[in-house]
Amino acid sequence: MSFVRLTLQAIGNAGRTGLHRVISARGISQSFVRREQQEAQLEDNVSEEGAEVDSEPKVDPRSDRSKVIPVETSISYLESEAYKLAYGDDPVWKHYRRNFKGQFAPARTRKTCIRNKVITTSNPCPICRDEYLVLDHRNTKLLNQFISPYNGELLQTNKTGLCRKQHENLEVAIYRAKEYGTITSPFIKAVTNVVTFGKTLTQFDVEERSTNSLTERHSSINVINDVVAEVDKNKKTIKTESGNIISYKKLCICTGARPKLICENNVRVIGIRDTESVEKFMEKLKEAKRIVVVGNGGIATELVHEISGVDVVWVIKDKHISATFVDPGAAEFFQEKLLKKDSDTESKPVKRMKYTITSGKSEKGGPALGPDWHNNFKLKDSRALPSSIQVEYECEVHKIINQSEISQNETEKWPIYVELTNGKIIGCNIVVSATGVIPNSNMVGLESLKKATDGGYIVDWKLETSEKDIFAAGDVCTAGWDIAWHWFQMRLWTQAHQMGCYAAKSMVSTLIDEEFLQDFCFELFTHVTKFFGYKVVLLGLYNGQKLDKDYEIMLRVTKGHEYVKLILSDGKLQGAVLIGNTDLEEMCENLILNQLDLSTYGDDLLNPDIDIEDYFD
Repeated sequence: MSFVRLTLQAIGNAGRTGLHRVISARGISQSFVRREQQEAQLEDNVSEEGAEVDSEPKVDPRSDRSKVIPVETSISYLESEAYKLAYGDDPVWKHYRRNFKGQFAPARTRKTCIRNKVITTSNPCPICRDEYLVLDHRNTKLLNQFISPYNGELLQTNKTGLCRKQHENLEVAIYRAKEYGTITSPFIKAVTNVVTFGKTLTQFDVEERSTNSLTERHSSINVINDVVAEVDKNKKTIKTESGNIISYKKLCICTGARPKLICENNVRVIGIRDTESVEKFMEKLKEAKRIVVVGNGGIATELVHEISGVDVVWVIKDKHISATFVDPGAAEFFQEKLLKKDSDTESKPVKRMKYTITSGKSEKGGPALGPDWHNNFKLKDSRALPSSIQVEYECEVHKIINQSEISQNETEKWPIYVELTNGKIIGCNIVVSATGVIPNSNMVGLESLKKATDGGYIVDWKLETSEKDIFAAGDVCTAGWDIAWHWFQMRLWTQAHQMGCYAAKSMVSTLIDEEFLQDFCFELFTHVTKFFGYKVVLLGLYNGQKLDKDYEIMLRVTKGHEYVKLILSDGKLQGAVLIGNTDLEEMCENLILNQLDLSTYGDDLLNPDIDIEDYFD
């Protein structure tokens, strides 16, 4: 019985223990506090979890590139003790080493180190790893570290280690710096192969040569490769960025002009101006499927003709192509070459035509690249692909659109898009801006010099500016004298060459107090170039400029061979357009200069059966 009683007592105690858990006095005294703490901690955890869901993941501050560093801060950084401690006197890329698998480095660096404003690699390139290194045309101390001191060329990525994205940004910054004159080139442009067709009409080539080629021939010339920081016109001194002080008696400004880009600071928008910009364009052309060419001058015309293997969209604001230089008739003459059509039709002279003009307005201006510049560059794609040319007439570029702004439903993706004023949106790889130039007339210390509405320094007949002993020549100046009837200014290599020669004569003559007359080249506008493989000669008022529609045209066309247009007013020759090998250049030049009355000759003036040139000679 005692055993049974003990067993039942144990079961009862266990039951009571399970139903009523014994809690110590210490536990009871803190039960409510602990419960409140646990609930508060649970609420904090829930709110933190909700915040983590709603917000972006935390980014390591060392990898965050969302903050935009001003270029002024970067320029100051390169002069600071922190920069010297980090890099010393070495370029920022010198001690950088790429990480790669295998024994040999890949031919190309990575596409980019930064995605969504965050560094996504453990070994970013020299520019991406230091957020205070900003590539900008004003940050010349940084840019010069990526230019070879021996040949002036841009160092490639296999040497600097830059990612391809930053290398493109570097190309744009250096290109802008050279346009603004903040970085100089060790090369000079030389005029070669000069061919004279008459008193003022010449044809020549433009080459880039080392400065040694000039100093070796002329021992009195000293070439300084530096950037002008300031001109003190009162003391007649020039201060350079390296600290040199140069005194002068006569100063000539020949800083040229820069392309008028439709969009600044976009690696996909290229302005064609000099050989370097053409080389940059050729590099991007290799991977392009479609390009958009904006402009209707000489550069745009030759570019469209020379490119093959790539689809071209040509955007012009006029009713016909090449309107800067030729009329609709000449544009029609070029149309066959533009559309790449081959014709076996027998070429016969077209009946001579005479008619009065209906519109005599002409555009002036346009980028000034050397004559026949395209002959030195291979603008044809090696891929055997058909090319097409689409001309968008009477429209302009409204805005540039990035890929991120285009609907994701687009079937074909393009790196850049252009929206035209006619409402069309066109995707492409490259946009070539050939819409004219802006004079580089922003030199420090010369703010008081008078400027024309186009931004050029106004010069008188001696090519002297509003400040005594300061001259200007080429694209940077604007003619301010009473110009001859058959001459007008266009920013072309032809006139830059003429002005340069005349400015030298003018400066020397005034220095030695010698009397001189204005050069004869300013009596008649002349220009020789090539369009669509044809030799093109422009003389005088070739598009009826200044004549206010009061003139008549004589025209002779031999399809595929020649196009001759004569502008006559009061029976006298005022201008001419000669396309092809016409051999009429010298005759037309003399007739314009001499202003002979040609009324008695009538249609025989362009009769192909009469050697009219020998008659006037």
